[in-house]
Amino acid sequence: MAAPMRLSVVQLEPSTHCTLRCPTCPRTAFAAHWENAHFPFERLEPLVPALARSELVVLQGWGEPLCNPELPRMVARLTEAGARCTITTNGCLLDERMARELLRAGLPLLTVSISGAKPETHARLRPPSDLSALLERIARTRALAREMGAPVRLTVSFLQQPENIEELPEVVALAKRLGLDDCLAVNATFLPTKEHERHLLRPGASERSAARRALWGAIWRRQAFTRVECKAEEKAVCANDPTRNLTIGASGAVSPCIFLQLPLKSEPPERPPEMIFGNVFETDLEDIWNRPDYEAFRATFARRDAFAEATWGSVGRDEEGRRRLREAPARLAAFFADNPAPAPCRACVKLQGL
Repeated sequence: MAAPMRLSVVQLEPSTHCTLRCPTCPRTAFAAHWENAHFPFERLEPLVPALARSELVVLQGWGEPLCNPELPRMVARLTEAGARCTITTNGCLLDERMARELLRAGLPLLTVSISGAKPETHARLRPPSDLSALLERIARTRALAREMGAPVRLTVSFLQQPENIEELPEVVALAKRLGLDDCLAVNATFLPTKEHERHLLRPGASERSAARRALWGAIWRRQAFTRVECKAEEKAVCANDPTRNLTIGASGAVSPCIFLQLPLKSEPPERPPEMIFGNVFETDLEDIWNRPDYEAFRATFARRDAFAEATWGSVGRDEEGRRRLREAPARLAAFFADNPAPAPCRACVKLQGL
């Protein structure tokens, strides 16, 4: 009998509803075509064994997770089964009642996303969010966790863009002031339209200066800080790693990552690439994972990854090793050209390491 499927990360989308109209989000761009839905709690139970065997369950998708009124129950059930859950939220609905329910449910990881250290910047990039009110909610959640003895890790995630990169050092200072466990700086990476591409941060003097000042500020303040680079370089496998991870949408649709499924009820003029291998409301998750076409999709990335591992693994400390190190980028580029990623993934900037 085959061993049960063991995934690294399962992303489960609680909701496609949202409270904001962020210019970086496809929900804003495709508002007229968007399908609003919550993942039904009663559909969770058949998935619990597989999710509990994974390393992490990411309760996040295109919508705001806290819009789903059943979210605390979902966290509690998964935690009870042995799963480790994390939620990323815009924080608008993170009032004291919701914070208490999530902490009581045993949530170990909570990330709040922002787009500015200044209220006016954050409001412009996340309308109609109020940064001052949001920071108060974060501070109250931190205090509640201490009062309740809840061992939750609280993180702030900064969506770095050309319009706000100068505020990155202030975000690090803000994280320290709030007593947060980590501070992340990530890129806007889903770019289905020309308007979205405008928000992609590219290398430059202002980006390097802000990153340097943020890093020194983190060291000086002893604040944990992780930043995703904005220099593009094709990778064997993207950070979402579809060989070990998958996404389940609020509709039950299963795809290699969230970027390959948008909850659209009608066709926009230009539909982004899509790849859905089944629906857990109709088919067992493990049966979907073992579909021949899904296995072939993963095998493409597995070949690329194995070649990259062998290439870097052959680099030694002698003269021959140094030669291989110099030649490695060209060898990898040639192999990737001959063994491209699956068609829906080729234009994705995540594959470029962003």
